[in-house]
Amino acid sequence: MKRILGILSVLLVLAVSVLAVTDTETVPVYLEVPAFVRITVDDVDGVFNLVFDPADPESTVEDTVALLAEANVSYTVSSIVNPVTGYTDWANLINVTISSASGFGAPGTVTFDTTATLDVFGNINLGTVPADTHIADVVFTISSK
Repeated sequence: MKRILGILSVLLVLAVSVLAVTDTETVPVYLEVPAFVRITVDDVDGVFNLVFDPADPESTVEDTVALLAEANVSYTVSSIVNPVTGYTDWANLINVTISSASGFGAPGTVTFDTTATLDVFGNINLGTVPADTHIADVVFTISSK
């Protein structure tokens, strides 16, 4: 009987040892953060108001609007002027300048100025334009490099 109990206890120890065996599996973790770029108007009025002053006709007609660029990659910003029907001649004279700011073009968030200028005095032959006339839209495009 002692012998049977001894054999049973050895079998029990072996059974517990078999249950204690472990196994591991490694599962890789992949992360995807797609590139994103975003541009928004960061200005109170958000429009270019180009007002010609007949009292100072040789002064530059210009206005500045601040834009906010947000990106997790390097980027570039470009602009295009889209004329409103009937004002193509005036719209084609608009020059848009994008001012560089600290961090501009690099990943992160940056506010930068854009300035629209128009040579009215040199093109006065194009006629009058009533106040608050919408002559064009400037489309800014932000693109990842």
